[in-house]
Amino acid sequence: MSMERKNKINHLLTIEEVAEKLRLGPRTVYRLIEAGKLKAIKISRKAYRIPEKELLHFLRTHQKP
Repeated sequence: MSMERKNKINHLLTIEEVAEKLRLGPRTVYRLIEAGKLKAIKISRKAYRIPEKELLHFLRTHQKP
């Protein structure tokens, strides 16, 4: 596996990791994904991974002034 691909894989976060970083419950993270506010990769029927860059984009675009 190339180093570039390995780095991209290492930057995929689980629902639980995102919930912990945002100090939210996992269900709220699922709701953000379902609402299209947070982009995620669906890897199975129930499992998602959130690219770290998408989490950072979400934080930038949803900050209160």
